[in-house]
Amino acid sequence: MASSSRAGAPAFDAPELGAVKRTLVTACHILDREGITDGYGHVSVRVPGTTAFLTIANVSPGCATLDQLIMLDCDGNYLGGAETAPNEWPIHACVLKARPDVMSVCHTHSVWSTLFSVLPVKLRPLHHYGRFLPADGPPVYEGAGLVRTVERGDALAAVLGDGSAVLMRAHGDTVVGNSIEQAVQRTVRLARVAELAHLALLHGEPRYLSAEELETFSADERFPARGWEYFVSRLGKRET
Repeated sequence: MASSSRAGAPAFDAPELGAVKRTLVTACHILDREGITDGYGHVSVRVPGTTAFLTIANVSPGCATLDQLIMLDCDGNYLGGAETAPNEWPIHACVLKARPDVMSVCHTHSVWSTLFSVLPVKLRPLHHYGRFLPADGPPVYEGAGLVRTVERGDALAAVLGDGSAVLMRAHGDTVVGNSIEQAVQRTVRLARVAELAHLALLHGEPRYLSAEELETFSADERFPARGWEYFVSRLGKRET
């Protein structure tokens, strides 16, 4: 497959993309290490100042390497790297196109997100890890099946709106952030909040946090790198 020069992006092998590529691979390994992904799922990052993005090729996140990254534009045009895009590349392309403020997108099949995507009970935050969620919980994209077309990607982006996360019925979740690090930490926290909510519901009606109460938690803004550094440390020698 020939590389395209669309989107105003630097060449896939440009030296200035080296650091972001390494961070992207680390992000995939973190989600695998934390039990959020299995053989499926993917993470993307916008190439700054362009309509292009990097993501992993059609490979399991835990097996991602620098040689298995691909660059596409938001219309799905191939721009370089590995030649097999993930089946659900429209998730990333359509969300990034609809949300210029978003720099990174994570899509996972978290068991906890999937659980709340099919329950009659909404996933409402009851722990400060859910600070990035609305008090009444993230919306649910109702379309069953994989998001393999632009039409379905646009529909998912519309349900996400200006939020940070959307559950996908009988499927998983899509989470966004202003950096790879933020998107990954939010993805892990979404799973943790959902797990805690499931356990709490076994004992009765949980005491959920109000929007005002969620606003009182500011550690994420004060120490944005702390969680990421912790997750990287759990990879051990894998990233050295």
